[in-house]
Amino acid sequence: MISISIISVGAVLLSIALAVIDARSRVEVEVKASMELAQQLVNDMVKRMAADGRGGELLEALPEQLKYVRHARILVSNKVGDLVQVAPTTGASSDDERPVFMHPERAPQWFADLVGPTVGTREVRVLLGENRVGSVVIVGEPRDELGEVWEEASRRAVIWLGITAMMLALLYVVLGRLLNPLSGLASGMQELEDGHYGTRLAEPRVHELAVIASRFNTLAEALEKARAENTQLYQNVIDLQEDERRQVANELHDEAGPCLFGITANVSSIGRIAEQAPAAQGDPIRQRVDEVLTVTERLKTINRDLLRRLRPVELGRIPLNELIGSLVAGFGRRHPEVSFSVAIGSLAPGYGEAVDLTLFRCVQEAVTNALRHGGATRMSIDLREEAVASNGSGQSRVLQLTVHDNGAGFDPGASLGIGMTAMRERVGGLGGSANIENAPGGGTTVSVVVPLPAGKGAHRPREELIEGHMQ
Repeated sequence: MISISIISVGAVLLSIALAVIDARSRVEVEVKASMELAQQLVNDMVKRMAADGRGGELLEALPEQLKYVRHARILVSNKVGDLVQVAPTTGASSDDERPVFMHPERAPQWFADLVGPTVGTREVRVLLGENRVGSVVIVGEPRDELGEVWEEASRRAVIWLGITAMMLALLYVVLGRLLNPLSGLASGMQELEDGHYGTRLAEPRVHELAVIASRFNTLAEALEKARAENTQLYQNVIDLQEDERRQVANELHDEAGPCLFGITANVSSIGRIAEQAPAAQGDPIRQRVDEVLTVTERLKTINRDLLRRLRPVELGRIPLNELIGSLVAGFGRRHPEVSFSVAIGSLAPGYGEAVDLTLFRCVQEAVTNALRHGGATRMSIDLREEAVASNGSGQSRVLQLTVHDNGAGFDPGASLGIGMTAMRERVGGLGGSANIENAPGGGTTVSVVVPLPAGKGAHRPREELIEGHMQ
């Protein structure tokens, strides 16, 4: 619209400029023609009156004879030799007493300077016999013609500008209706950027825009299919990872655990036998037994931590709040220099293996990243069940998990690691959302929202099951 407006206004200005150029030549021709006519009339009148011997009456006769001459002033020399204007009529008391054709709208001075021609003067000498008795001077007067030209040009400019304004208004409405689908296309692009791949555009009537909308719908459909395939692929990877973790955990639990228990039992038996031996022989044996027991206890601790990180054996056997608390307590034992704060609201004992394991993995991944990459020294974990407004008339319930740390944060343009990406896909597979962002006061905040199926809420109204501080 700006381009069209500039072109239209430029065309109007060009038309006005051409009209001014034409008016300049027209005014010049008109004034010259009037001066020639006035000169011819003066010549005829001077000759006629000179022939009749009435040369002295020339001054009185000229105004009456030349009062209808346009665009020219007639001046005669009086008895003392001064020039006196005799036409147009000088005896009128006001401009309103002049003829109608001599009252057009006066042109502004700038317009007169721009359009007004260069006028000269013409002199007619009056002779009686061979004696010169005076002269008549004809001076061009373009004021009336300039007024007419100004009135016509201003009227034409108003008409042109009015037509241009109407044309631009109609173009604004028409182009707005024709190009309105582009706004829908921009909104659709925003929806795709936000991950709503089910967005589709209605094909407009304009053929070119209909092609764009069709290509957009094809792109959205392809992205939706790719998204579904990626989701399924991530889900398969997660299932395979959980299956491998389950197998490794079973091996550690069924094989490594009994082996460590057997080592502990046998070493303890050796210690009891060493107590019955003489001191010189028994003390070295008891010392070695204590070292082996220390190493065995360390291996048991490592085995328990590995089991909890691979697949918690408590999953499905203890309430969810205790499962999360046990996970954070394990981090606290391994990182005594870090302060952990846990706040868990009213929760059901469990929400199914998929939901419980997802929340467990989210806490595990968020805390691990904060400790490993952010260098956090303080962490807070908040988990609670909340009611949110649904699209329908009722409400739905969700599990809200927030993990905040005071670490170094992350670069806004940095890509997420495999663990955080897997966490998002795991939560997305349950219909929820996971978001990681730099906190305003420093550090990182991980927010996870997992929707709950209808009927799976907290079974007992407890305001706070766990709210503690571990260091």
